[in-house]
Amino acid sequence: MAPHYAILDTRALEAASSHLAKRDLTVTHTQAVTLGVMAVYVVVIALLWNLPYLRWSLWPFKMLVIAFHEFGHAITACCTGGKVESISLDPHEGGVTHMRGGISAVTLPAGYLGSSIIGALLIFAGFDIVASKVASIVLGVCFLLTLWWARRDWLTIVTILLAVGLLVACWFIAHGEALKWVVLFIGVMSALYSVWDIVSLPPTPNPHFTGSC
Repeated sequence: MAPHYAILDTRALEAASSHLAKRDLTVTHTQAVTLGVMAVYVVVIALLWNLPYLRWSLWPFKMLVIAFHEFGHAITACCTGGKVESISLDPHEGGVTHMRGGISAVTLPAGYLGSSIIGALLIFAGFDIVASKVASIVLGVCFLLTLWWARRDWLTIVTILLAVGLLVACWFIAHGEALKWVVLFIGVMSALYSVWDIVSLPPTPNPHFTGSC
């Protein structure tokens, strides 16, 4: 029987190889629309990020992206033998992770790398409704977790709860189609956060060598 199974396996591999070889790499209409929306998001976020008053509309999303940044520091600190003492988030001042130990060469860049990687994963999820639904659940939990570390004023609480409400509402719009665009928006913002944050940083001494990130 073994030769029979070997022949079947060979034919299956040949069929799979033939299918992959014939796949068209042309961008579909849906993918083209998604890429176009991403380009619009980049422009819109860049404008809102720098315009007075209008930047408040990004408040809950900025809190979440800052949390991703600090999670990157915290996770790598724990993975390299360090200990996280506290995490605080502030949309005005940014976030800070107080930690002891760890490998600084790994923990220091982990914030920007972490937010960029998470953003890239969310962008990938934004191309598919099912993946967007899974991502929205994770995002909802992360939004609520930010309330634990964030400065607890009424504006922060209300805007984060509104963001969670937006995710829930999008589940019921066109069978979750709206979730794709929300997840994609957060992904673009998170992926490019490091660029916008570095550009907007004033020239100050590096705080990372004091045990804070």
